[in-house]
Amino acid sequence: VKDIYFCTTKGKYLNNRMVKDLNKVLDKVVEDILSNNELMINIIDLKNYDDYTYSHSVNVATLSLSVGNEMNLSKKMLFNLGMASLLHDIGKMFIPQEILNKKGKLTDEEYEIVKTHSFKGYQILKENAEFSYYSSIGVLHHHEKYNGTGYPFELKGNKISILGRIIAIADVYDALISDRPYRKSLFPSEALEYIMGGGGTFFDTEIVRFFTKIVAPYPIGTGVLLSNNSTGIVIKNYRDCCMRPVVKIIKQGDELITPYFIDLKNDSNARGIVITGIAKI
Repeated sequence: VKDIYFCTTKGKYLNNRMVKDLNKVLDKVVEDILSNNELMINIIDLKNYDDYTYSHSVNVATLSLSVGNEMNLSKKMLFNLGMASLLHDIGKMFIPQEILNKKGKLTDEEYEIVKTHSFKGYQILKENAEFSYYSSIGVLHHHEKYNGTGYPFELKGNKISILGRIIAIADVYDALISDRPYRKSLFPSEALEYIMGGGGTFFDTEIVRFFTKIVAPYPIGTGVLLSNNSTGIVIKNYRDCCMRPVVKIIKQGDELITPYFIDLKNDSNARGIVITGIAKI
């Protein structure tokens, strides 16, 4: 991915060796995901802090492929999805760094420049015979919104390609949990709430449902505050109920107590208890 992005910034043509190397890696990633039927992604574990565009691309690909697997897409379509999600932001190599890294709000003119990146990325893939039509369209559509307010074509509903609809969710989620020049990151649970709230407007509701099955909004080891004035540590997540994990309670109010466990999904006595915030343990 780094080689391909670097090559693009230098205005060089993507050579077949680079694309074939990427194909080999992607094929292995798809195999790994297909072999793991109980996959839940703690995206914080995937993050690295060298270059945002590269790490973001890998995170979006991991999330997108996991959703595609959950949706039972064919191996060939998963491969197309993986390629599109890895390279979804390659068009940003043509956007000036001072705009991409601007700390303040973009001007209308600057925002129009940023909006060109999905079409520029589509052109790069379309002009290289090594990339499939489906991958190039996935790159083109990843900023379209389900209600027709996205770009570049303001497509609505199922007129947006299935790959574009999947990548759109993964892209926004990873962007929200990442530090950016213009804002601090959100915690995964806050980002997931945003994604769930956008179902039917920004995002395809059905794909949001699949997405919630593969993301752990409260990663294992996270300290949480509960509505019963207790503090605990998440020790288990559920794929079918991601917002209600098993929590090891260690404090009541400000006092340490003998630890006990609350299963927010299955304990009948815990139905009125909710997670209200994140605690430093």
